[in-house]
Amino acid sequence: MTLLAVLTLPTKILFLKLHNSNIISTLHKHLFSALVFALFAVPTQAQFCDAVTLTLSGQTNLDFTYDTFGKYLGGITQNGVTRLRINVNNSITSNPDCRWNLVVYIENGSGGTPNDEWESVYSQSLSGTPPKVDMLQLRITNRCNTSQTGTQFFNVPVTVGQAIMVITNTGITTPAGACTTNVNGPGNSTTNYDEYNFDIDYRLQPGVGLKSGIYQLKVRYVLAEAI
Repeated sequence: MTLLAVLTLPTKILFLKLHNSNIISTLHKHLFSALVFALFAVPTQAQFCDAVTLTLSGQTNLDFTYDTFGKYLGGITQNGVTRLRINVNNSITSNPDCRWNLVVYIENGSGGTPNDEWESVYSQSLSGTPPKVDMLQLRITNRCNTSQTGTQFFNVPVTVGQAIMVITNTGITTPAGACTTNVNGPGNSTTNYDEYNFDIDYRLQPGVGLKSGIYQLKVRYVLAEAI
């Protein structure tokens, strides 16, 4: 798979606060807090499509606070807090090679962090194990279920930097209006609402035994042309 043109790079930054998991102590009850994200775009000229844009919307802060064993073990889910809007225009050139990929990458932002761990911002204790990247679960859906990741939550890859293919290029254009898996042709989030709007849910189920502190991850959404 060749990504020819990265068009936009919305990014969420996840801050994970892990405090002492001894629930008996009222001074050490919080495990999880603040999922904070930033949005930025890097415009690139499209090669085969007239114009391609990816817009991310949603809350600017998501707070996960764990203060009971039930939350430690059961986790916390936040549904519909991110929406991706896809707009791919090909009305001028009508190029048959106008197709796109939607890819998600997980990053831990620091060269000194093991590639399977959250980046440590602040460490509060020496005991326990650092949180692993694949503790994060995502669900990426739209009304037509075009996403190749399916309709259920899935754990992100064990290590950062691996591509999570939501929509991929098979070499064949699946046109808007098909309302089937992997729609990847020209369309927009207004006319083709059910296929070109993706809702993203997040779940974190930490369990017990993690090292207390503050950690962060980045979730990067990439819309790209491909052939």
